[in-house]
Amino acid sequence: MKRNMSKLQEEESRLSSLLFNKSDNFIKKLSRQDKGEGELNLKPAWIDDDDSELCTNISTKKSKKTEIYSQKLKQKYETLMGTPSWAKVTKKIKSENDSDSIVRTVGHLQKNKTRGLKKDVLELKEFPKVNSETGNEGPIITCIDFHPKISAAMVAGQAGVVSLFSIGGDVNSKLHSFKLKKFKVSTAQFTPDGSEAYISSKLSHEYCVYNLVKAEPTQIQLPKIVKKPKIFKMSPNGKYMATAEGFDEVYLICVQSRELLRSLKHNTNVESVLFSHDSEQLYCYGVEGQITLWDLSTFRAIKKFYDHGCVSASCLSMSPCGRLLATGSGEGIVNIYETANLATTEPLPVKTISNLTTKITNVKFNATSEILSISSSYYPNAVKLVHIPSYHIFNNFPKQNNLCQVETVTFSPNSGYMAVGNNKGCAYLYRLKHYKNY
Repeated sequence: MKRNMSKLQEEESRLSSLLFNKSDNFIKKLSRQDKGEGELNLKPAWIDDDDSELCTNISTKKSKKTEIYSQKLKQKYETLMGTPSWAKVTKKIKSENDSDSIVRTVGHLQKNKTRGLKKDVLELKEFPKVNSETGNEGPIITCIDFHPKISAAMVAGQAGVVSLFSIGGDVNSKLHSFKLKKFKVSTAQFTPDGSEAYISSKLSHEYCVYNLVKAEPTQIQLPKIVKKPKIFKMSPNGKYMATAEGFDEVYLICVQSRELLRSLKHNTNVESVLFSHDSEQLYCYGVEGQITLWDLSTFRAIKKFYDHGCVSASCLSMSPCGRLLATGSGEGIVNIYETANLATTEPLPVKTISNLTTKITNVKFNATSEILSISSSYYPNAVKLVHIPSYHIFNNFPKQNNLCQVETVTFSPNSGYMAVGNNKGCAYLYRLKHYKNY
Protein backbone atom coordinates (compact mmCIF):
# COMPACT_ATOMS: atom_id res chain seq x y z
CA MET A 1 0.00 0.00 0.00
CA LYS A 2 2.84 2.38 0.91
CA ARG A 3 4.50 1.73 -2.45
CA ASN A 4 1.26 2.38 -4.27
CA MET A 5 0.73 5.66 -2.39
CA SER A 6 4.22 6.86 -3.14
CA LYS A 7 3.75 6.06 -6.83
CA LEU A 8 0.51 8.03 -6.85
CA GLN A 9 2.17 11.04 -5.22
CA GLU A 10 5.05 10.93 -7.71
CA GLU A 11 2.61 10.79 -10.61
CA GLU A 12 0.58 13.67 -9.18
CA SER A 13 3.64 15.86 -8.75
CA ARG A 14 4.74 15.06 -12.30
CA LEU A 15 1.35 16.00 -13.71
CA SER A 16 1.27 19.24 -11.65
CA SER A 17 4.65 20.25 -12.97
CA LEU A 18 3.49 19.62 -16.49
CA LEU A 19 0.28 21.61 -16.06
CA PHE A 20 1.27 24.53 -13.84
CA ASN A 21 4.98 25.02 -14.14
CA LYS A 22 4.67 25.66 -17.86
CA SER A 23 2.01 28.32 -17.27
CA ASP A 24 4.20 29.97 -14.65
CA ASN A 25 7.08 30.02 -17.05
CA PHE A 26 4.82 31.44 -19.74
CA ILE A 27 3.66 34.26 -17.49
CA LYS A 28 7.27 35.00 -16.50
CA LYS A 29 8.26 35.19 -20.15
CA LEU A 30 5.38 37.61 -20.84
CA SER A 31 6.48 39.88 -18.02
CA ARG A 32 10.05 39.83 -19.32
CA GLN A 33 8.76 40.71 -22.79
CA ASP A 34 6.92 43.73 -21.41
CA LYS A 35 10.14 44.79 -19.66
CA GLY A 36 12.13 44.24 -22.82
CA GLU A 37 14.22 41.44 -21.33
CA GLY A 38 13.45 39.00 -24.05
CA GLU A 39 11.33 38.16 -27.02
CA LEU A 40 8.70 35.54 -27.59
CA ASN A 41 9.54 33.10 -30.31
CA LEU A 42 6.03 32.39 -31.51
CA LYS A 43 5.51 30.47 -34.74
CA PRO A 44 2.52 31.27 -36.99
CA ALA A 45 -0.18 28.61 -36.97
CA TRP A 46 -0.73 28.94 -40.73
CA ILE A 47 1.21 30.44 -43.64
CA ASP A 48 -0.28 31.70 -46.93
CA ASP A 49 2.03 31.63 -49.93
CA ASP A 50 0.37 34.74 -51.49
CA ASP A 51 1.31 36.95 -48.54
CA SER A 52 4.86 37.29 -49.79
CA GLU A 53 3.64 38.80 -53.08
CA LEU A 54 1.26 41.31 -51.42
CA CYS A 55 2.67 44.86 -51.01
CA THR A 56 0.78 47.62 -49.18
CA ASN A 57 1.76 51.26 -49.02
CA ILE A 58 1.00 52.42 -45.51
CA SER A 59 2.56 55.84 -45.88
CA THR A 60 0.63 58.61 -44.09
CA LYS A 61 1.13 60.98 -47.00
CA LYS A 62 -1.49 60.58 -49.69
CA SER A 63 -0.67 61.16 -53.31
CA LYS A 64 -2.79 63.48 -55.44
CA LYS A 65 -4.08 60.55 -57.48
CA THR A 66 -5.20 58.77 -54.31
CA GLU A 67 -6.99 61.88 -53.02
CA ILE A 68 -8.76 62.45 -56.34
CA TYR A 69 -9.78 58.81 -56.52
CA SER A 70 -11.11 58.78 -52.95
CA GLN A 71 -12.99 62.02 -53.58
CA LYS A 72 -14.67 60.53 -56.66
CA LEU A 73 -15.63 57.43 -54.73
CA LYS A 74 -17.12 59.60 -51.98
CA GLN A 75 -19.12 61.67 -54.45
CA LYS A 76 -20.39 58.58 -56.22
CA TYR A 77 -21.46 57.02 -52.93
CA GLU A 78 -23.28 60.15 -51.81
CA THR A 79 -25.03 60.37 -55.19
CA LEU A 80 -26.23 56.77 -55.04
CA MET A 81 -26.86 56.34 -51.31
CA GLY A 82 -27.11 59.86 -49.95
CA THR A 83 -25.67 61.17 -46.70
CA PRO A 84 -26.77 59.09 -43.70
CA SER A 85 -28.73 60.92 -41.00
CA TRP A 86 -26.09 60.22 -38.35
CA ALA A 87 -23.47 61.99 -40.46
CA LYS A 88 -25.44 65.22 -40.91
CA VAL A 89 -24.27 68.17 -38.82
CA THR A 90 -27.28 69.94 -37.30
CA LYS A 91 -25.70 72.06 -34.61
CA LYS A 92 -22.72 74.35 -34.72
CA ILE A 93 -20.14 73.10 -32.27
CA LYS A 94 -18.34 75.89 -30.47
CA SER A 95 -14.79 75.43 -29.33
CA GLU A 96 -14.01 75.44 -25.68
CA ASN A 97 -11.55 78.24 -26.27
CA ASP A 98 -14.41 80.57 -27.10
CA SER A 99 -14.37 83.76 -25.05
CA ASP A 100 -17.98 83.14 -24.04
CA SER A 101 -17.20 79.77 -22.44
CA ILE A 102 -16.35 81.38 -19.12
CA VAL A 103 -19.55 83.40 -19.20
CA ARG A 104 -21.55 80.27 -19.94
CA THR A 105 -20.07 78.39 -17.03
CA VAL A 106 -20.13 81.27 -14.54
CA GLY A 107 -23.73 82.46 -14.77
CA HIS A 108 -23.62 85.18 -12.14
CA LEU A 109 -21.13 87.21 -14.18
CA GLN A 110 -23.65 87.82 -16.96
CA LYS A 111 -26.93 89.62 -16.35
CA ASN A 112 -29.90 88.98 -18.58
CA LYS A 113 -30.65 92.14 -20.53
CA THR A 114 -34.29 92.99 -21.21
CA ARG A 115 -34.49 94.09 -24.81
CA GLY A 116 -38.15 95.01 -24.89
CA LEU A 117 -39.71 98.06 -23.34
CA LYS A 118 -40.94 97.48 -19.80
CA LYS A 119 -44.63 97.96 -19.17
CA ASP A 120 -46.36 99.96 -16.38
CA VAL A 121 -43.50 102.45 -15.84
CA LEU A 122 -41.85 104.50 -18.59
CA GLU A 123 -38.43 105.86 -17.71
CA LEU A 124 -38.31 109.46 -18.93
CA LYS A 125 -36.71 112.77 -18.07
CA GLU A 126 -38.21 116.19 -18.69
CA PHE A 127 -36.00 118.49 -20.75
CA PRO A 128 -36.38 122.26 -21.30
CA LYS A 129 -39.22 123.17 -23.61
CA VAL A 130 -38.46 122.99 -27.30
CA ASN A 131 -39.61 126.58 -27.91
CA SER A 132 -38.27 128.06 -24.68
CA GLU A 133 -36.30 130.69 -26.65
CA THR A 134 -39.30 131.92 -28.68
CA GLY A 135 -42.75 131.00 -27.36
CA ASN A 136 -44.36 133.14 -30.07
CA GLU A 137 -45.71 130.37 -32.32
CA GLY A 138 -49.18 131.02 -31.00
CA PRO A 139 -51.41 130.18 -28.05
CA ILE A 140 -52.13 126.77 -29.57
CA ILE A 141 -49.23 124.58 -30.74
CA THR A 142 -50.90 122.68 -33.52
CA CYS A 143 -47.95 120.61 -34.74
CA ILE A 144 -44.45 119.47 -33.80
CA ASP A 145 -42.27 117.40 -36.11
CA PHE A 146 -38.77 115.99 -35.61
CA HIS A 147 -36.24 116.17 -38.42
CA PRO A 148 -35.56 112.70 -39.92
CA LYS A 149 -31.76 113.15 -40.12
CA ILE A 150 -30.47 115.62 -37.53
CA SER A 151 -31.39 116.44 -33.91
CA ALA A 152 -33.81 119.23 -34.70
CA ALA A 153 -37.52 119.91 -34.31
CA MET A 154 -40.06 122.15 -36.00
CA VAL A 155 -42.76 123.88 -33.95
CA ALA A 156 -45.72 125.73 -35.48
CA GLY A 157 -48.92 127.25 -34.14
CA GLN A 158 -51.95 129.32 -34.92
CA ALA A 159 -49.99 132.60 -34.92
CA GLY A 160 -48.49 131.57 -38.28
CA VAL A 161 -44.95 131.38 -36.89
CA VAL A 162 -42.81 128.35 -37.76
CA SER A 163 -39.60 127.82 -35.77
CA LEU A 164 -36.76 125.30 -35.99
CA PHE A 165 -34.73 124.30 -32.95
CA SER A 166 -31.74 122.10 -32.25
CA ILE A 167 -32.57 119.75 -29.39
CA GLY A 168 -30.77 117.51 -26.94
CA GLY A 169 -28.74 120.00 -24.92
CA ASP A 170 -29.35 122.10 -21.84
CA VAL A 171 -30.80 124.80 -24.08
CA ASN A 172 -32.74 124.15 -27.28
CA SER A 173 -31.21 126.78 -29.56
CA LYS A 174 -33.30 128.39 -32.24
CA LEU A 175 -32.00 127.70 -35.74
CA HIS A 176 -34.48 129.71 -37.78
CA SER A 177 -37.94 131.23 -37.54
CA PHE A 178 -40.32 132.78 -40.05
CA LYS A 179 -43.88 134.08 -40.06
CA LEU A 180 -46.63 133.44 -42.60
CA LYS A 181 -49.15 136.29 -42.70
CA LYS A 182 -52.80 135.38 -42.18
CA PHE A 183 -51.83 131.74 -42.04
CA LYS A 184 -52.96 129.67 -39.06
CA VAL A 185 -50.77 126.58 -39.33
CA SER A 186 -52.72 123.33 -39.00
CA THR A 187 -50.14 120.80 -40.27
CA ALA A 188 -46.37 120.89 -40.75
CA GLN A 189 -44.10 117.97 -41.61
CA PHE A 190 -40.65 117.31 -43.02
CA THR A 191 -40.10 115.40 -46.23
CA PRO A 192 -38.49 111.94 -45.80
CA ASP A 193 -35.07 113.24 -46.91
CA GLY A 194 -35.32 116.24 -44.58
CA SER A 195 -34.55 118.84 -47.26
CA GLU A 196 -37.95 120.53 -47.15
CA ALA A 197 -40.95 121.07 -44.89
CA TYR A 198 -44.58 121.24 -46.04
CA ILE A 199 -46.90 123.54 -44.10
CA SER A 200 -50.64 124.04 -44.58
CA SER A 201 -53.61 125.84 -43.06
CA LYS A 202 -57.25 124.85 -42.93
CA LEU A 203 -58.22 128.41 -43.85
CA SER A 204 -55.94 128.96 -46.85
CA HIS A 205 -55.93 127.77 -50.43
CA GLU A 206 -52.14 127.92 -50.41
CA TYR A 207 -49.56 125.73 -48.76
CA CYS A 208 -45.96 126.55 -47.94
CA VAL A 209 -42.83 124.67 -48.94
CA TYR A 210 -39.86 125.61 -46.77
CA ASN A 211 -36.40 124.86 -48.18
CA LEU A 212 -34.09 124.10 -45.26
CA VAL A 213 -30.89 124.54 -47.30
CA LYS A 214 -31.77 128.02 -48.56
CA ALA A 215 -33.94 128.86 -45.48
CA GLU A 216 -36.62 130.18 -47.84
CA PRO A 217 -40.39 129.60 -47.59
CA THR A 218 -42.35 129.43 -50.84
CA GLN A 219 -46.14 129.57 -51.03
CA ILE A 220 -47.80 127.37 -53.65
CA GLN A 221 -51.40 127.25 -54.87
CA LEU A 222 -53.36 124.05 -54.46
CA PRO A 223 -55.30 122.66 -57.45
CA LYS A 224 -58.43 124.73 -58.13
CA ILE A 225 -60.73 121.93 -57.04
CA VAL A 226 -59.26 122.05 -53.50
CA LYS A 227 -60.48 125.18 -51.73
CA LYS A 228 -59.40 124.90 -48.09
CA PRO A 229 -57.61 121.72 -47.06
CA LYS A 230 -59.01 120.47 -43.79
CA ILE A 231 -56.79 117.42 -44.30
CA PHE A 232 -53.24 117.71 -45.61
CA LYS A 233 -50.97 114.66 -45.30
CA MET A 234 -47.82 113.47 -47.06
CA SER A 235 -47.05 109.82 -47.80
CA PRO A 236 -44.07 108.16 -46.04
CA ASN A 237 -42.12 107.95 -49.32
CA GLY A 238 -42.71 111.63 -50.06
CA LYS A 239 -44.39 111.08 -53.45
CA TYR A 240 -48.04 111.85 -52.66
CA MET A 241 -50.11 114.35 -50.74
CA ALA A 242 -53.67 113.60 -49.72
CA THR A 243 -55.96 116.58 -49.16
CA ALA A 244 -59.64 116.86 -48.36
CA GLU A 245 -62.10 119.62 -47.48
CA GLY A 246 -64.08 117.48 -45.10
CA PHE A 247 -66.57 116.32 -47.72
CA ASP A 248 -66.81 112.95 -49.45
CA GLU A 249 -63.81 113.37 -51.79
CA VAL A 250 -60.09 112.95 -51.20
CA TYR A 251 -57.65 114.53 -53.66
CA LEU A 252 -54.33 112.87 -54.39
CA ILE A 253 -51.55 115.28 -55.46
CA CYS A 254 -48.09 114.50 -56.84
CA VAL A 255 -45.48 116.17 -54.64
CA GLN A 256 -42.92 116.61 -57.41
CA SER A 257 -45.16 117.96 -60.17
CA ARG A 258 -47.75 119.47 -57.75
CA GLU A 259 -50.51 118.28 -60.05
CA LEU A 260 -53.77 116.56 -59.17
CA LEU A 261 -53.48 112.83 -59.84
CA ARG A 262 -56.87 111.47 -58.86
CA SER A 263 -60.01 112.24 -56.93
CA LEU A 264 -61.19 109.40 -54.65
CA LYS A 265 -64.83 109.45 -53.67
CA HIS A 266 -65.94 108.17 -50.26
CA ASN A 267 -69.50 107.28 -49.28
CA THR A 268 -69.62 109.86 -46.47
CA ASN A 269 -67.70 112.95 -45.41
CA VAL A 270 -64.06 112.14 -44.73
CA GLU A 271 -62.79 112.91 -41.23
CA SER A 272 -59.22 111.55 -41.52
CA VAL A 273 -56.88 109.93 -44.04
CA LEU A 274 -53.81 107.76 -43.60
CA PHE A 275 -51.15 106.34 -45.90
CA SER A 276 -49.92 102.82 -45.29
CA HIS A 277 -46.35 102.38 -44.06
CA ASP A 278 -45.17 101.44 -47.58
CA SER A 279 -47.21 104.23 -49.31
CA GLU A 280 -49.02 101.66 -51.46
CA GLN A 281 -52.45 102.11 -49.87
CA LEU A 282 -54.61 104.92 -48.53
CA TYR A 283 -57.10 104.65 -45.64
CA CYS A 284 -60.09 107.01 -45.61
CA TYR A 285 -62.03 107.33 -42.35
CA GLY A 286 -65.64 108.45 -42.84
CA VAL A 287 -67.47 110.52 -40.25
CA GLU A 288 -69.83 107.61 -39.54
CA GLY A 289 -66.98 105.18 -38.89
CA GLN A 290 -66.63 103.57 -42.32
CA ILE A 291 -63.06 102.91 -43.41
CA THR A 292 -62.24 102.56 -47.12
CA LEU A 293 -58.93 101.11 -48.23
CA TRP A 294 -57.67 102.33 -51.62
CA ASP A 295 -54.97 100.72 -53.76
CA LEU A 296 -52.78 103.57 -55.05
CA SER A 297 -51.47 101.55 -58.00
CA THR A 298 -54.96 101.20 -59.51
CA PHE A 299 -56.84 103.90 -57.52
CA ARG A 300 -59.56 101.39 -56.68
CA ALA A 301 -61.25 100.64 -53.39
CA ILE A 302 -60.19 97.16 -52.30
CA LYS A 303 -61.80 97.01 -48.85
CA LYS A 304 -64.58 98.70 -46.86
CA PHE A 305 -65.50 98.05 -43.25
CA TYR A 306 -66.90 99.84 -40.22
CA ASP A 307 -64.88 100.71 -37.17
CA HIS A 308 -66.23 98.50 -34.39
CA GLY A 309 -68.55 100.42 -32.05
CA CYS A 310 -67.74 103.82 -33.61
CA VAL A 311 -70.50 106.45 -33.69
CA SER A 312 -68.49 109.46 -34.85
CA ALA A 313 -65.03 109.12 -36.38
CA SER A 314 -62.05 111.24 -35.40
CA CYS A 315 -58.49 110.17 -36.41
CA LEU A 316 -56.30 107.33 -37.69
CA SER A 317 -52.73 106.14 -37.15
CA MET A 318 -50.63 103.19 -38.33
CA SER A 319 -47.56 101.69 -36.70
CA PRO A 320 -44.30 102.15 -38.65
CA CYS A 321 -44.03 98.36 -39.03
CA GLY A 322 -47.45 98.32 -40.72
CA ARG A 323 -48.85 95.66 -38.40
CA LEU A 324 -51.25 97.77 -36.31
CA LEU A 325 -53.97 100.29 -37.18
CA ALA A 326 -55.37 102.58 -34.47
CA THR A 327 -58.66 104.46 -34.77
CA GLY A 328 -59.88 107.24 -32.48
CA SER A 329 -63.54 108.15 -32.13
CA GLY A 330 -65.61 111.04 -30.77
CA GLU A 331 -66.60 108.94 -27.76
CA GLY A 332 -63.02 108.71 -26.47
CA ILE A 333 -62.60 105.10 -27.64
CA VAL A 334 -59.45 103.88 -29.37
CA ASN A 335 -59.60 100.61 -31.32
CA ILE A 336 -56.43 98.79 -32.36
CA TYR A 337 -56.59 96.40 -35.32
CA GLU A 338 -54.09 94.01 -36.80
CA THR A 339 -53.80 94.84 -40.49
CA ALA A 340 -53.50 91.14 -41.30
CA ASN A 341 -57.08 90.66 -40.05
CA LEU A 342 -58.60 93.49 -42.09
CA ALA A 343 -59.31 91.11 -44.98
CA THR A 344 -62.22 89.56 -43.05
CA THR A 345 -65.77 90.77 -43.67
CA GLU A 346 -66.15 92.37 -40.24
CA PRO A 347 -62.74 92.97 -38.67
CA LEU A 348 -62.66 93.11 -34.88
CA PRO A 349 -60.09 95.08 -32.87
CA VAL A 350 -57.49 93.17 -30.89
CA LYS A 351 -57.77 95.81 -28.16
CA THR A 352 -60.18 98.59 -27.21
CA ILE A 353 -58.83 101.39 -25.00
CA SER A 354 -61.37 103.48 -23.11
CA ASN A 355 -59.25 105.45 -20.65
CA LEU A 356 -60.29 108.82 -22.10
CA THR A 357 -63.85 110.13 -22.08
CA THR A 358 -63.71 112.96 -24.63
CA LYS A 359 -63.11 113.07 -28.38
CA ILE A 360 -59.78 111.60 -29.46
CA THR A 361 -57.88 114.24 -31.44
CA ASN A 362 -54.46 112.62 -31.78
CA VAL A 363 -53.14 109.04 -31.98
CA LYS A 364 -49.48 108.35 -32.71
CA PHE A 365 -47.15 105.33 -32.66
CA ASN A 366 -43.46 105.65 -31.86
CA ALA A 367 -40.78 104.46 -34.30
CA THR A 368 -40.47 100.97 -32.78
CA SER A 369 -44.25 100.41 -32.51
CA GLU A 370 -43.87 99.86 -28.74
CA ILE A 371 -45.70 103.01 -27.58
CA LEU A 372 -49.03 104.45 -28.67
CA SER A 373 -49.95 107.95 -27.55
CA ILE A 374 -53.63 108.88 -27.37
CA SER A 375 -54.85 112.35 -26.46
CA SER A 376 -57.87 114.62 -26.47
CA SER A 377 -57.67 118.41 -26.71
CA TYR A 378 -61.14 118.77 -25.13
CA TYR A 379 -60.03 118.10 -21.54
CA PRO A 380 -56.93 119.06 -19.48
CA ASN A 381 -54.23 116.39 -19.13
CA ALA A 382 -56.21 114.02 -21.34
CA VAL A 383 -53.21 112.09 -22.66
CA LYS A 384 -52.15 108.48 -22.17
CA LEU A 385 -49.23 106.35 -23.32
CA VAL A 386 -50.02 102.72 -24.12
CA HIS A 387 -47.46 99.91 -24.03
CA ILE A 388 -47.48 97.59 -27.03
CA PRO A 389 -48.15 94.64 -27.12
CA SER A 390 -49.37 94.30 -23.50
CA TYR A 391 -51.70 97.34 -23.98
CA HIS A 392 -50.98 98.50 -20.44
CA ILE A 393 -51.19 102.21 -19.67
CA PHE A 394 -47.97 103.74 -18.35
CA ASN A 395 -49.01 104.95 -14.92
CA ASN A 396 -46.26 107.55 -14.49
CA PHE A 397 -47.32 109.80 -17.38
CA PRO A 398 -48.56 112.45 -17.24
CA LYS A 399 -47.13 113.38 -13.85
CA GLN A 400 -48.56 115.87 -11.39
CA ASN A 401 -47.55 118.84 -13.54
CA ASN A 402 -50.44 120.18 -15.58
CA LEU A 403 -50.01 119.78 -19.34
CA CYS A 404 -53.26 121.70 -19.92
CA GLN A 405 -55.06 120.65 -23.10
CA VAL A 406 -52.77 118.52 -25.26
CA GLU A 407 -52.97 119.33 -28.96
CA THR A 408 -50.28 117.09 -30.40
CA VAL A 409 -47.84 114.33 -29.39
CA THR A 410 -44.97 113.11 -31.54
CA PHE A 411 -41.77 111.01 -31.29
CA SER A 412 -38.28 111.44 -32.74
CA PRO A 413 -37.10 109.06 -35.51
CA ASN A 414 -35.46 106.63 -33.05
CA SER A 415 -37.89 107.34 -30.17
CA GLY A 416 -35.21 108.96 -28.02
CA TYR A 417 -37.41 112.04 -27.56
CA MET A 418 -41.10 112.78 -27.20
CA ALA A 419 -42.67 116.21 -27.68
CA VAL A 420 -46.04 117.41 -26.41
CA GLY A 421 -47.74 120.62 -27.60
CA ASN A 422 -50.62 122.24 -25.71
CA ASN A 423 -53.01 125.21 -25.84
CA LYS A 424 -50.71 127.47 -23.79
CA GLY A 425 -48.01 127.91 -26.42
CA CYS A 426 -45.71 125.27 -24.87
CA ALA A 427 -43.87 122.47 -26.61
CA TYR A 428 -42.70 120.12 -23.85
CA LEU A 429 -39.77 117.80 -24.47
CA TYR A 430 -39.09 114.45 -22.78
CA ARG A 431 -36.14 112.10 -23.01
CA LEU A 432 -37.17 108.43 -23.18
CA LYS A 433 -34.29 106.65 -21.45
CA HIS A 434 -35.02 103.22 -22.88
CA TYR A 435 -34.02 104.41 -26.36
CA LYS A 436 -30.38 105.38 -26.74
CA ASN A 437 -30.48 107.27 -30.04
CA TYR A 438 -32.25 110.38 -31.28
